[in-house]
Amino acid sequence: MYTQSNLMGIDINSFKSWGLFYRYGWHKTGKQQNHFEIDLNRIKDPKEVRRQGYTESQSQYSFGRLNAVFFLRPSLGQTMVITERPYKNAIGLNFVYSIGANIAFLKPVYIEVLYPYDNAPTQGYLVSEKYDPAKHTDIYRIYGNSAFTKGISETQIKLGGFGRAGFQVEWGQYADEIRCLEAGITLDVFAEGLPIVANKDNSYKQLFYGFYVSYDFGNRK
Repeated sequence: MYTQSNLMGIDINSFKSWGLFYRYGWHKTGKQQNHFEIDLNRIKDPKEVRRQGYTESQSQYSFGRLNAVFFLRPSLGQTMVITERPYKNAIGLNFVYSIGANIAFLKPVYIEVLYPYDNAPTQGYLVSEKYDPAKHTDIYRIYGNSAFTKGISETQIKLGGFGRAGFQVEWGQYADEIRCLEAGITLDVFAEGLPIVANKDNSYKQLFYGFYVSYDFGNRK
């Protein structure tokens, strides 16, 4: 009988982005496994639209984005076997859920803005500035994003809650080898709204729900 498992995965989500996770499990019964999980997901607002910058490097940026947002989610949960893999190369089906905390990291967005010379208005120079929707209204003066490291020291942290539920289709050449496709839903809740993109009334989302699909791999011991 196996007593523990290690699983890693990469996912895509309905927030138009990606994520990574690690899940350590230990068996409660033969068909029920408790687990600790931690995942990191990049979150984007559905309203974000990528534009092409005007620099020679042709870097892209999202007009209106205030912060680059990452969710770090430590959680506890269970994996429940619905159908087992009784022999080599068999396929199994599991139900998975996790509940825990959410630590949101909000890094301010900095952009490259063109300012003309006083004595040569057809020429100019670039200045890296924190995006301000009241100030940066002319998209033709925005030359793209600044380096990602710009503004890291100003990163804010917001705390919330997290839940996930989904199904795994599991296979593997041997019983101790795990390969899975997992799909399900996620729910993230915060006491305060997260300012991801600028809007007219300055009200921001506190509730994030979406879908994910992941490819998982690991082993049992």
